[in-house]
Amino acid sequence: MELSNEAEAMTRSLRTWVQRQQGRYLLRRGLNMQQKNLDTSIRLLTAALNSHQNPTEVLIRRGLAYFQQDTLEQARLDFDQAIALSPDDARAYGHRGLLRYQRSDVDGALADWDHALRLKPHDATTRYHRGLVLAQQEQYADALVDFDIALEQNPLLAEAYLHRGKVQQLLGNLPAAIQDWELALCNDLRLDEAYELLAETREQTNTLSLQEQFSDLLPDNFSLSAEPQDKLLILTLHRPVGAPVNYFKLPNTLRDRLVELQLPVVRRFRLIAKAGDSSLSEWDHTYNIYDKAPCPPAHWRDAVATTLLLFPPFGVVALVLAAQVKPAYRRGDYPIAARTSQAVRKLCLSSSAIMGMMLFGLASYGVYTYVEGEYPNPAAKTALTESTDPADESLSSDESL
Repeated sequence: MELSNEAEAMTRSLRTWVQRQQGRYLLRRGLNMQQKNLDTSIRLLTAALNSHQNPTEVLIRRGLAYFQQDTLEQARLDFDQAIALSPDDARAYGHRGLLRYQRSDVDGALADWDHALRLKPHDATTRYHRGLVLAQQEQYADALVDFDIALEQNPLLAEAYLHRGKVQQLLGNLPAAIQDWELALCNDLRLDEAYELLAETREQTNTLSLQEQFSDLLPDNFSLSAEPQDKLLILTLHRPVGAPVNYFKLPNTLRDRLVELQLPVVRRFRLIAKAGDSSLSEWDHTYNIYDKAPCPPAHWRDAVATTLLLFPPFGVVALVLAAQVKPAYRRGDYPIAARTSQAVRKLCLSSSAIMGMMLFGLASYGVYTYVEGEYPNPAAKTALTESTDPADESLSSDESL
């Protein structure tokens, strides 16, 4: 009798083990089929629900499959049942919140996400979703907190960088926005929106910084806007009615500043001037920027006498660059000529500095060896004598005894 009971217990245990293994197998197959055939995936997950030891896991997975299939009511029922079975599982609340948001139930979505984050405060996906909704509701500070935590937990979440950049832009922090959009593209090159926002913001930033370059050249209450168009820079001047301006002197002043700036592409500028609120132009002329600019110095003498003799590795490069200054100027490429001239000058200064450091090192070593030879340090010898091992002293005293 006892043997039969043991046999029945072993049979039940084996049957339970087989069912669990079958449930695990069906769950794995169902998950593998989600990318291929959602109907087959749902069928396998439904079969796994009857034998898997963790039905909450199966319900969440099947709910996601229904969600991908746009069978939203069935997905909601699965998430509700998962929550009823495991009220402390944050995933079901997070997925149901996304489902509610898709069905335009924003308050319900936020309630589910709040509950999910109370259970699992650092869940990156839930933080990201709630941050999107908070940003749409113009709660930018709270949205920024959610995006920060989401990216701290998952630094590869490219779209979180994209939307955090948008929030930073709305808060007026353009450098942070640009950095976020660059990080978004580093993680996902397919984010075209990040490309567009990055290009647009950089253009605005560059235009604003370019306009600031001319502010000190204008009288009070004058304003100047700058708009680059390929090789042409359009400068639009607005002056108060009754305020005088010399239109024969001002272009030369603007040209001198543009020569200093050495914009990489721009070769001409167009000055358009308007008075007050008038839409009519009282001045409209186009000027070449570098026509009157003298050729930058090639620094031949410094390259030969200083760089080549003092430090030949820099001297050869300096001579090659010095030979390119005048040809660049003659073909009308003044910025290249100016940058080449500056490079030669920097090489000359660098070679002088390197040679000076080498001479100083040699002189210091010579002085040190001379002093050591002529004036040996008695304190060092005394210290060496006094630092004898106490064990040696005791040994010598024992030998004397």
